[in-house]
Amino acid sequence: MVMGDFNSILRPEDRLVGSQVQGEETRDFRNFLNECNLSELPTFGRQFIWTNGYMYSRIDRALVNVEWIVQMPSMQVIVMAIDALFSDHSPLSIVMEEQRDSKKKLFRFYNCLAQHPELKSKIQDSWQTQREE
Repeated sequence: MVMGDFNSILRPEDRLVGSQVQGEETRDFRNFLNECNLSELPTFGRQFIWTNGYMYSRIDRALVNVEWIVQMPSMQVIVMAIDALFSDHSPLSIVMEEQRDSKKKLFRFYNCLAQHPELKSKIQDSWQTQREE
């Protein structure tokens, strides 16, 4: 994970007010992300993270690569942009918590399964496997 002020916008909508965004402004940063195989984590909270009092931009980000995502399959990661108190940048905060499957799965039994010739043996095999664990 790489997180911080990249001092560059990624898309035209990352700047509010100021000069019109030119393709050259975003090209280097997009190329950097592609060459390093980095993806941006979604950020919640404030949309524009930096301001000089007139222009508002989104130049601070949290980036991850595929290996990081693979290592964190059960983690829910939330990036929050918090209100700035002492700086022209809004700090980013990362909250990571393990995802839990809170949904109860419904058991459905279809009557047509009762007629299947292998039903009884499959149930016995499953029961035996559970007892051994």
